[in-house]
Amino acid sequence: MVQLLADRLPVARQLEAHARDISMRVAADDRGDSRLAIIDIDEDSLKRIGPWPWPREKLADLAERLLADGGVSVVAFDLILTDPSQTEEARIGDARLASLAAQGWLVAAQAFDYVERDEKVTVGHPGGGFPAAALAPAVRATGYVGNYESLASGRCVGNIGFVPDPDGKVRRIAPWTRWADARYPAYALAVLQCLQPGLDIAQLSRRIPTDAQGLWAIPFSARPDSYLAIPAEAVLSGQLADLAPGRLGQTAGRRPLEGRIAVVGSSALGLSDRVATPMAPSVSGVTVHAAALSALLDMASGQSPRTAPPWAMAAWLVLSVGALWLLVARGARLRLMLASVVTVLGVWGALALWISTAGGSHAVTGPLWGYACILLLHLPVEWSWAHKRVRRRTRLLSRYVARAVLDELLEAPEEDPMAPRGAEITVMIADMQDYTRLTSRSSLETAARLTRDFLEQLTEPVLARRGTLDRYTGDGLVAFWGAPIAIEDHADRAVDAAADVVANIARFNEARRARGEDPVRVRIGIASGSALVGDLGTQFRAAYTAVGDCINLASRLQQLSRELDVSIAVASSSVQRCRRWRFRALGTAPVRGLPDQQVFTPDPDPSPPDR
Repeated sequence: MVQLLADRLPVARQLEAHARDISMRVAADDRGDSRLAIIDIDEDSLKRIGPWPWPREKLADLAERLLADGGVSVVAFDLILTDPSQTEEARIGDARLASLAAQGWLVAAQAFDYVERDEKVTVGHPGGGFPAAALAPAVRATGYVGNYESLASGRCVGNIGFVPDPDGKVRRIAPWTRWADARYPAYALAVLQCLQPGLDIAQLSRRIPTDAQGLWAIPFSARPDSYLAIPAEAVLSGQLADLAPGRLGQTAGRRPLEGRIAVVGSSALGLSDRVATPMAPSVSGVTVHAAALSALLDMASGQSPRTAPPWAMAAWLVLSVGALWLLVARGARLRLMLASVVTVLGVWGALALWISTAGGSHAVTGPLWGYACILLLHLPVEWSWAHKRVRRRTRLLSRYVARAVLDELLEAPEEDPMAPRGAEITVMIADMQDYTRLTSRSSLETAARLTRDFLEQLTEPVLARRGTLDRYTGDGLVAFWGAPIAIEDHADRAVDAAADVVANIARFNEARRARGEDPVRVRIGIASGSALVGDLGTQFRAAYTAVGDCINLASRLQQLSRELDVSIAVASSSVQRCRRWRFRALGTAPVRGLPDQQVFTPDPDPSPPDR
């Protein structure tokens, strides 16, 4: 399915192609291939020998010098000679070339056309055809440009035609082409046919990994400029032996190109034999065939293509997509998601490099589509979940903390403020003295108004001093400092808030007296210590609260404050943590369920700092 996607959809096809291009450029080396030598009809050769086309006898001289003086194993022409010569001297050149081709010393080239045209291109004579039986699937041709008849009758004739991709790059060739009732080999296969006469190229071609169209993705393993390139004029002028031995890699007693395959082609701009490949936007067409020939030489020598089997590709797709899903799902935080994606893409890059450089037919971008689906599906879902979590936390925390604290919490998304954790906190518990007596003689409306107004006097200082409102206790409240945001002066802030509460109640009582109502008295207990804070409860009901001995101690001190006749009773644990307040000792008091405690109250003139 992934291969079908890569073959049919333009976007998928382009992504697949560019992924392979990048992989091959990264893996390409500068060593070229010591088995090949490119004989280049370059600009200098055209200046020295003459403009193209060269006389046939000149081309015959070139081939014979390469064989005799250079010691090459075979000469492969990346040239097509369509018409027979007209002059007697030129016909001799034709005959010399045809003789070399008939003996298997020269490989001729022909080009098949694969484009549907109103009028078929049929120039020259096709040659080197094989019977259709027992051959791998072939790509159907619509026309051809062949050689003159005697050259086309040579032992080895190969197809240099190609099917460019939609972006104009040559990435694939047809190992076999179907024309009429015969099958014609690619240029590189034809070279092997003459180089190793006993080699069954039909059998070898079955090992070439092809796609659904019967095309082979050429594994460009070397950079175009890394092949040994020798100007054609240097061969024709007899200067081949004078070239630097280090450049040719020759040894004493051996001819300069001993044992190499000489591929004759042109890099001259005027001859228009330049193409775009994965390696560069403009290279000599002969380097495409050199890359294909290098890969087939490896294959013929027993080196199988290093492409992964289909089951391995399928296993990698399933495992990597599953692994990415788990990593992304578990690491909802952005940095963990990015790390997960980078890790999986890194391993995928190694796999793509392996397949691309081996010329494998498997789609290297298959896993990428799985990764993209995961991210496209997961990211919106994760964003929606995160948005819901933020809304839920905002609604929940807004009941407990001031808006400034809430904003600070929301600006730190890497932390979950609701998660239960241990914290050092200071607890304040405030309550109205004689609440039952004051409300028993009042109507329900009056009692409700008293309760609401009293709680407002308690709540406003808690939030103003950046405290967390734990809960209301009917006629009082429980609040703490130090969570969900840890602060160093939590004890001082708790005493600040208690002093503000006492001041608020004093003003509140003035208003009550003016209305002829009885004043109220607030009793406050403060204690510090370790506690478990967080969203605690069950699936049926939960609340952000604190649990610990300091809460129990603050409750006992709040009750003791009436016996000690003070508005604020502070435990020694809070006194030890305070830095801005002075305290007056009230003595030691027994506390039910806890050891005897020293109790303090703030100095009558605390002079707390402004809010």
